[in-house]
Amino acid sequence: MKALPENAQKVMVRRYAVRNEQGEPAETAAQILERAARVVAEAEQNYQDGVTYEQVRRRFTQLLQDFRFIPNGRTLANAGTSRQQLANCFVLPIEDEMGKTNEGIFSILRQAVLILQAGGGVGFSFGRIRPKGDTAGRGKATGAVSFLKVFDTAFWVIGQGGGRRSACMAVLPVHHPDIFDFIHCKETEGVIEHFNISVGVTDEFMRAVETDGQFALINPRDGQVWRQVRARDLFTEIIKYAHHNGEPGVLFLDAANRQNPVPNQYQLEATNPCGEQWLGPYENCCMASINLSEHTQVNELKSQNAKLKTNEKLFNKVVDWEKLAETVEWTTRWLDDVVDANEYVPAVPQLEEAAHKNRRIGVSIMGLADLMYLIGVRYGSEAAIDLAGQIMEFIRYQTMKTSIALAEDRGPFPGITGSIYDPSARSGQVNKWKIPKPIKPYKHKFGRPKLDWQALLKELKLHGIRNSCQTTIQPTGAIATISGLEGYGCEPVFALSYIMKTHEGAEEKGEGSWAELFYESKWFSQALKTAALSSQERQTIFEAVRVQGSCQKVALVPKHIRQVFVVSSDVTVEEHVKMQAALQAFVDNAISKTINFPEGASEADVWQAYFKGWKLGLKGMTVYVTGSRQTVVLETKETRLSRGMGKVKPTEIKEKGPKDREPFRVNGNGIVGKTLHKVYPQDLTCAECGAMMILQEGCATCPACGSTHCAV
Repeated sequence: MKALPENAQKVMVRRYAVRNEQGEPAETAAQILERAARVVAEAEQNYQDGVTYEQVRRRFTQLLQDFRFIPNGRTLANAGTSRQQLANCFVLPIEDEMGKTNEGIFSILRQAVLILQAGGGVGFSFGRIRPKGDTAGRGKATGAVSFLKVFDTAFWVIGQGGGRRSACMAVLPVHHPDIFDFIHCKETEGVIEHFNISVGVTDEFMRAVETDGQFALINPRDGQVWRQVRARDLFTEIIKYAHHNGEPGVLFLDAANRQNPVPNQYQLEATNPCGEQWLGPYENCCMASINLSEHTQVNELKSQNAKLKTNEKLFNKVVDWEKLAETVEWTTRWLDDVVDANEYVPAVPQLEEAAHKNRRIGVSIMGLADLMYLIGVRYGSEAAIDLAGQIMEFIRYQTMKTSIALAEDRGPFPGITGSIYDPSARSGQVNKWKIPKPIKPYKHKFGRPKLDWQALLKELKLHGIRNSCQTTIQPTGAIATISGLEGYGCEPVFALSYIMKTHEGAEEKGEGSWAELFYESKWFSQALKTAALSSQERQTIFEAVRVQGSCQKVALVPKHIRQVFVVSSDVTVEEHVKMQAALQAFVDNAISKTINFPEGASEADVWQAYFKGWKLGLKGMTVYVTGSRQTVVLETKETRLSRGMGKVKPTEIKEKGPKDREPFRVNGNGIVGKTLHKVYPQDLTCAECGAMMILQEGCATCPACGSTHCAV
């Protein structure tokens, strides 16, 4: 197995290992991956396509142990156990009645609780529930938000049992009469804490905002106009609260439904908790992420040139497209097998039925930022936007190619008739699959092989396709941690250096309840060494970088290194949006990504970002303005003081030696210091080990134990 950092191995074992009767981990990291490979490969015995179970099992094991791709956490944790529920998340429908039918409010609440107990998260649209004040028998309806609070309370009770923290998504369409109450419902932090909330926005609404028109709020019970509002007033409320604390997010309903693979079956209304999977009723997230940092190779022409300048020696890697194609092929096969290997939740049979009907999968990526560090491309630059598009287009092409080949051997997904992939559809059919295009023509070359989309289209028409949906980009918090990656999902790296406070090893070191672990970017450290900086210079650089997490203002760092090693706070909002759009062009589902705004960003800035995202075809957006939450994850002495959290004398923050390095405390609220810290107030303290969690892409992840929960 590939050598992993000690912390990554500990995270993996603590998080995913099978336990013995004493509750102790009974597997090594290698054995966890072997178990998952064996269980998933057993699904191969359902088919006769010339490849044996043993061949597939060995190949799966090798790819996993080389960390070329990693499946979602529930597959690692549950495969081969008594509770073989392998999906991370589901979407459940809610109808406007109390529970007489299977999809009534309290019938769905029961199903959701069973899913949460099995380790899955759930997304819901509350859009069918009649508005507050509407008729309800002899009384008046309490509205959609009241039932959201009921669900949240139930999930809080379940979470008190010590299980995995509940993670859910609540969506309300923008035309629902309760939309203002919904937008305001998480104004106070800690309220409705088990849900992310997002407004389902339509093109009609965005056009009304653009033209300063009126917009109708419609009662879902009878389809009647409840009242007319000025579209910009409603949009301003969404912007105000997103700017205030990151919620609500926005989901672009029409963009999602334009790529709905089965529009004949349902309209998409909701996503999973982090927003990367639009799902129909009872469908699930069947995902695995390709580790892009493992798909580079040395540029031989550069490596053999003795006349290269230092900056050329630093970034002598290129994308290994052949290796990437192979990994995509096997990842796609893995996910198709997971659909069969998953035992879902037996008490909710609709889950298995929905999964087998459309066989949705999600080939994802992680470590995009790591890849860019290795090949010398600045995240957010024009070259990076091109590279992101080219990589995702390549992955989409190879995923579809494999899925079509699987359809030839195993048959297309059962729900293909009437779908956008229906081979028997007439040429004039409105809803049919179209070859995806980049957001703009590529200008930069990265050695990518030519993709023959027309030949693929012919194969699609001949054989159909095995999986109705093929790609996504998930947060990858825990699985990126165990892979030793610095960039989660498609995000930029959040910091090049910081101090992590953790319980791990604190007592042995005599440091009370907390120990300090110094984290440094391995790629940044390697670059500094290659640039021939001395040990003292490197130490000085890292001490400076820990203040803000970025190297951009550190004069000792060579310019060509500063140019490449940007972190999230160095990337402009426009660059964040364009990066997401370049990827979305070739992701048939959606993307979990946070658009980070600098401290001091205005509501007008958020307004412009949402409009740009809508125009560029995004299916959803989450924003976060630095310093907008009282509960923060990454904070320095500078941002702490700028928020008025206390004052310190210059002598209190001067540099100290290694022996007397201790963080100072401000206002007695959390731990901060002269260096960048992960702090641990309220819900961002890890419930399993007490360490501070990283917040990124709507997912809070504990680097110490790998625990995750949705936190935006």
